[in-house]
Amino acid sequence: MKGIQIITIFIFMSVLAACSDTAEELAEGDGFSIGYIKMTTESKVTGEEFPVALLYPSKTPSEYVKFGPFEMELAIAGKMAAGKFPLAIISHGSGGSNLGHRSIAFALVKQGFVVGIPLHPKNNFKNNDAEGKVSNWINRPLHLSAAIDAILSNPKISDNIDADKIAVIGHSSGGYAALAVAGGTADTSHIIDLCLNHPDVNAPFCGLVKDNKIKAVKIPNLPDERVKAIVLMAPVGVLFKSEDALDKVDIPMFLLRAEKDTVLSEPYQSDIIAQNYKNKDLLTYCTVANAGHYSFITPFPKEISSELGPVAQDPEGFERDKFHQLLSADIVNFLGSALNKKYDKMRQPSAYLSCSSTE
Repeated sequence: MKGIQIITIFIFMSVLAACSDTAEELAEGDGFSIGYIKMTTESKVTGEEFPVALLYPSKTPSEYVKFGPFEMELAIAGKMAAGKFPLAIISHGSGGSNLGHRSIAFALVKQGFVVGIPLHPKNNFKNNDAEGKVSNWINRPLHLSAAIDAILSNPKISDNIDADKIAVIGHSSGGYAALAVAGGTADTSHIIDLCLNHPDVNAPFCGLVKDNKIKAVKIPNLPDERVKAIVLMAPVGVLFKSEDALDKVDIPMFLLRAEKDTVLSEPYQSDIIAQNYKNKDLLTYCTVANAGHYSFITPFPKEISSELGPVAQDPEGFERDKFHQLLSADIVNFLGSALNKKYDKMRQPSAYLSCSSTE
């Protein structure tokens, strides 16, 4: 099902990669268009090669590109705008696509961010062989560091990246990866305990536990010191249950819990992260009212939503289109303050958020 869920987006991106440059630059003051190029990188640690979609501020006029039900305004291989821009890396969920969170990416680019989105090897819609395996929990944060390496070393764009302002955004397993690359120490024994001793939990990885295919392994992730802020959306958090799991993480974090998440149930995920995060002054922990696990994925066109199953469905009454406008604005505002070292966790949240005290 997951391969069908995102496959149209992948085909669309393949078409984009073949498109050519548009004409003249935008006049000064007209704002940014969304430039796009496709990179390929390799993690020297894991030996895996994978693509990275790179979106960036451009002054090249954009064009509407339509493929199937999708239509977007992009400047394919457009010239990067002058200046130094912060970098945000987005990590998709298990079985997902590197355009699954394009609404967030586009909003960031419009506000002067460069955005890199890797397609996690063997944990995406084309090949999901690593889903839930210990190797995947080890490798995912390494993919993020490799993506940062590739972007910062690309001579076509490196001069326009502010290497002191790098953030990671992640959904579900991507939320795990974002926290791990920031230095969170993971332990798969907590997954085993959760799945065997809590019969009410039916998380995707529990099938491997019940088939005795997951071993207890501690994963002492070294923090990538380049990452200065993280955003976690309905993250897998149970691996960080040890009291000292987050001792090495000391950067601003925007943690978003879905109120009606039936895929990763609480209090075993986001609540664990909030409880163990030591520096509460750097934590903004909010619940998204009436949201489901997949509500953080960019909305799909109505004509194909019914074919995609749970990934396109939300709890009754939840308006994903409106939510993503507010979500994108909140993430832009959070990263703007966090990366500029003016972080204020008491900022006014959007109406859909209920932000709790974690003192």
